[in-house]
Amino acid sequence: MQKKVFISYSWGDKEHQDWIVNLGTRLMNDNVDVVLDRWSLQDGHDIHSFMEGMVRSQDIFRVLIVSNAKYKEKADQREGGVGTETQIITPNIYSNQKQAKFIPIVLERDEYGNPYLPIYLSSRKYIDFSKVENFEDSYEELLRNIFEAPAIPKPKLGTTPPAYITENAVNLSETNSKLRTLENQLKKNDKLNPKYPNDFIDTFLDKLWEFQLNEVPNNIKNYGSKLFETLKSYKPLREDFIRFVDVISSSEVEIDADIFIDFFENAPVYERPREDVGSWNPAKFDIFKIIFQELFLYTISISLKNKNYNLITDLFHSKYYLKNTHSREQEIQRYTFLYKYHEHLEAYMSNEYNKVTGFGDYVITNLSEQVSKENFILADTLCYFISNIDSKSIYDTWVPNTYLYYRGNKFVFFEEVTSRKHFEKVKGIFGVDNEDKLKEVILKIKGSDIERIRYGRSSIPFVHELINPDTIAIYR
Repeated sequence: MQKKVFISYSWGDKEHQDWIVNLGTRLMNDNVDVVLDRWSLQDGHDIHSFMEGMVRSQDIFRVLIVSNAKYKEKADQREGGVGTETQIITPNIYSNQKQAKFIPIVLERDEYGNPYLPIYLSSRKYIDFSKVENFEDSYEELLRNIFEAPAIPKPKLGTTPPAYITENAVNLSETNSKLRTLENQLKKNDKLNPKYPNDFIDTFLDKLWEFQLNEVPNNIKNYGSKLFETLKSYKPLREDFIRFVDVISSSEVEIDADIFIDFFENAPVYERPREDVGSWNPAKFDIFKIIFQELFLYTISISLKNKNYNLITDLFHSKYYLKNTHSREQEIQRYTFLYKYHEHLEAYMSNEYNKVTGFGDYVITNLSEQVSKENFILADTLCYFISNIDSKSIYDTWVPNTYLYYRGNKFVFFEEVTSRKHFEKVKGIFGVDNEDKLKEVILKIKGSDIERIRYGRSSIPFVHELINPDTIAIYR
């Protein structure tokens, strides 16, 4: 069905009038029937009656109110034809008329960047034509409004609410209780009995089993949807763990890093059924691979926030003796064993939401309030850099999926390596004893054949691009 619109504006100089005529002409060429005084109002017609008829007419689908400084002034002071039009339009906007019928179009802004709009339109959504360079985008927005064809159509309504909303949440009273006990012990004692953090870890790991998936990826959409619902329902338990890391890493009591190393050594246990079964699908345990990788990043991020660089050093450079309840053999690995390519998550996020990195999008859009986005991405980037330093093969590296979401220039953490004071605190993270060793490490990476990681037009910087080897520890 053809749409009919009326253009309301203030007469001004020839340039302004030509702009209005050109807009009307272009709309006509695009199958919009435009009522404009320049070609619709004949000699001898009553101007006020014409305006009132257009505003109230049921045939007029949209009233386009083209506002500039002059229009605003006349509308607010009720002057001339614009003032008359304002008196007609105002009660219609606030009556039972469809609110969407009246569309403000902004042509000018004041010196502070505020749009020139009459007071009665100041709270309404407008289409911005104030920048010539954005005319085509603005015109498309206007045309889509008139034809009710939004650029992003409203999605279809789902059949059921997500399970993490309607189903009972996991009982966290035990982890909460263990955490409170731990906090009290830290306040009372100069030395922490390992029993208390271990009690929390054991309880947490036991609760984690409640999030095992029963779905298998016969259908990527259904599997991905269930995976996301379950990850969201796990968030309260995750928050307890993040709080646990915060309490431990910020404590003045000396903490044994083995608490966390032992925790992450449990990751492979969650890659197969808890009980012996004849056959099983590994995809049911994909969620645990995501969880352990995410929790390692939170552990590094929280430790960075609390400046617990010794803990980070131990996590990066210790060996992990991987536990496996179904085998007597122990596998010795670096922390990089926690990095996985989550095939089903990536496929789901790519197919359904066109995401470049499914894991990166998941962790950033579900980020805990206990850490900042920049700090979390720094943790991911550090995992990448340190993996390159000691890497023995391409399978022993870490890819910083979240770097794509970093909007800054350079991390302060790396810039401060120019300070000897800061360098002495963080040198263990890089696995070196002095600045010459770090310079040697960075130059070795620079001269290697490590390929740059790219995400479309974005790419991950190398360590020598964030740390200038010639400026390490040159200041106090």
